[in-house]
Amino acid sequence: MGDIIIKITASDPKTGKLTMSDQGTTNVIQGDQVTWEIEPNSGVAAITKISEKPMSFDLFKPDPKQLPNSINWQGTINPDIGSDQEETYYIEWTTAGTGWLGKDGAGQHKKFDPIIRIKPKQI
Repeated sequence: MGDIIIKITASDPKTGKLTMSDQGTTNVIQGDQVTWEIEPNSGVAAITKISEKPMSFDLFKPDPKQLPNSINWQGTINPDIGSDQEETYYIEWTTAGTGWLGKDGAGQHKKFDPIIRIKPKQI
């Protein structure tokens, strides 16, 4: 089990797409701890939720949550999940801006669906 850090480096407020250090596909094994770090000037004000897509198995156990006194989030890959599969999940986020809420596009709610690729556990 390891620590996976995903840096959110940029965003597109029109499409909701995030630019992430893993190029939107994260390779993990069961039990890995995943941390999403919002980089300065990424255009992301906050992550509001990280969850599995409907009709999907639960990727995370426990579910990701915001770290105390931080804008970053962290979750653990379900240790009981199967391997050799891919799954999409949602990152819900809000746009950052430079002025009043809404005046320059700040505070808009967006959704992005990157991929988690579950690899076999290493023995």
